Amino acid sequence: MEGSLIDGRYRVDERVGEGGVAVVYRGLDLTLERQVAIKILRPELTHDTEVVERFRREAYAAAKLNHPNIVQIYDTGSDNGIYYIVMEYLPEPNFKRIIQEYAPLPARKVLQVSIECCRALAYAHRLGIVHRDIKPHNVLFTNDGHAKLSDFGIAAAIGDRGLTDEGMVLGSAHYMSPEQAQGRATGPASDLYSLGIVMYEALTGAPPFTGKTAAGVAAKHVQERVPPLRLRNVNIGPSVEFVVNKALMRDVARRYRNANEMLMDLEKLGDGLELDQTGVLTPGGEDATVRLEAAIPEEPPMEYIPTMPAPEERPPARPRPQQPETNQAAMWTMMVAAIVVGIMALGGVVWLAKMAFYSGQEETNVQVPMLKGLTEAEAVADLTGAGLLLGQVNSVYDSNQPPGTVTSQSPEAGATVKAKTTINITVNRGKKEVRVVAVVGKDLDAARALLAEAELQVGNIAWRFSDEMPANRVMRQAISADARVAEGTAIDLVVSKGPEESTTVDDRANVVDDSETRAGRQEQPATDPLVTMKTNESYPATSPTERQVLVRITAQDSRDGQSVKLMLSDDLNPRLQVDSRKLNAGDTVEIPVIITGNATVEVYHNDRVVHTQTFMSKDADSR
Repeated sequence: MEGSLIDGRYRVDERVGEGGVAVVYRGLDLTLERQVAIKILRPELTHDTEVVERFRREAYAAAKLNHPNIVQIYDTGSDNGIYYIVMEYLPEPNFKRIIQEYAPLPARKVLQVSIECCRALAYAHRLGIVHRDIKPHNVLFTNDGHAKLSDFGIAAAIGDRGLTDEGMVLGSAHYMSPEQAQGRATGPASDLYSLGIVMYEALTGAPPFTGKTAAGVAAKHVQERVPPLRLRNVNIGPSVEFVVNKALMRDVARRYRNANEMLMDLEKLGDGLELDQTGVLTPGGEDATVRLEAAIPEEPPMEYIPTMPAPEERPPARPRPQQPETNQAAMWTMMVAAIVVGIMALGGVVWLAKMAFYSGQEETNVQVPMLKGLTEAEAVADLTGAGLLLGQVNSVYDSNQPPGTVTSQSPEAGATVKAKTTINITVNRGKKEVRVVAVVGKDLDAARALLAEAELQVGNIAWRFSDEMPANRVMRQAISADARVAEGTAIDLVVSKGPEESTTVDDRANVVDDSETRAGRQEQPATDPLVTMKTNESYPATSPTERQVLVRITAQDSRDGQSVKLMLSDDLNPRLQVDSRKLNAGDTVEIPVIITGNATVEVYHNDRVVHTQTFMSKDADSR
């Protein structure tokens, strides 16, 4: 893959990681000229349509996440069978590499990372997205040291295929919750269990359970107790151990109820506080109780106060005049009141000045969310939530993409812009719609050209006699002019044959009425007066052994949508349907029929035989 170009935009530079679902490459977005991470679905999974569909669906869902502790997804799509996700690029090392090199890590550092991961989980869980693959490999860091979770929802793409003895693990068995290992439904509590395992490993240098196979490790999560944390690291405080133990309860109901609850405990510890006494538990469902004594802060030293003399040693108090004291108190009261009023007045002036010169809040920078794959309404909601505005909505017509979804945006996802910036989007409208042109009164050839120019085509043509419209001109079109229809729609036409002429002796060689009988042909009278049929055997034949007849059918019923069918039986075809169509009142159609030997032509009107005409071969005529 290295050196290849995906979708004409993303250059694949270097392989930087892999997992059970996908391989990750460092790449370059040639449009925005920025480094990106490109996650590509493993080739062996691309043949499973269910996996591919879930991969795309989970990627679109994860792209909606916009949080400072979640790796941003910029784009997702497919190119020649390659299914990819383009993400924010964060260079190594990931948290796993840091643990391998420096563990056991200080509790302060582990708490910082855990708090930021828990914030990300709380946000995602509120939106109904479960990570399912929390492990230190998926904890990345920004240049200023803040943690970001990656791969939200991606593990769900392979569903129950996660755990195999060959090591294809949904996430990794070391960080898998008991319910996940048993193939049961996973939820937010599963993510909290996995985060507890990450904390355990960071504080001790190793996960609580290890083994030779993924299945063996997973079984330990279900059957065995987690080894006490402080047996592996005696420097861990009881409050930190309590948080890890509660996250690692095998019974889901005894873990933290949600990520916010765990986050509150973590933030207390991060602020240097201890947890209040709590009646829980050691991992594995035991009844033992861990009591955390409430931390009592040391009292600050008291200020030095000189010793007062005994009452008998004090000099007698001199009486003070009362009036001066009263006047002095009143004066102080007035001064304090004046100062308060002055401060309030000054504050009011400052507030008015701010309102006059600053019409709103200071502009802030925000990150453009991923809108591709969303409906227009969902895109508007995401933009509003990010403090951005919807700009121009363009349309594109692509039958290969879901209609009504966003296909592109400007600025691109992940770009940093000012708040209230307008974001332009392009929405797929499905199959292209075009305007029907007016062809009534046009020559048939001209009508064909006009329809083709409008990206339409001519449908069925019905011929009708007309005293008003010249021959070969369009009398009526099935879809009115200016109507909007899908590109390539066939427009049925009614075309004039000119005025109807009575049959004379001179043209009896070419057109023969139903009441006539010619040599070599036996003709039966019509059985349905609502449909008339004429035949013309002078239509030129393409072979001496064949004859061609032109069958003309006119629907004289006043109803529209009449069903007419033409059947042929001859020496070559025991029974062949030559034509079937719907006719409106007064419509006329001409149908060429090739016959071989003795032949019978039947006309069906609304599934009932109304005309039968037999043609004898020339050999039979001579006999």
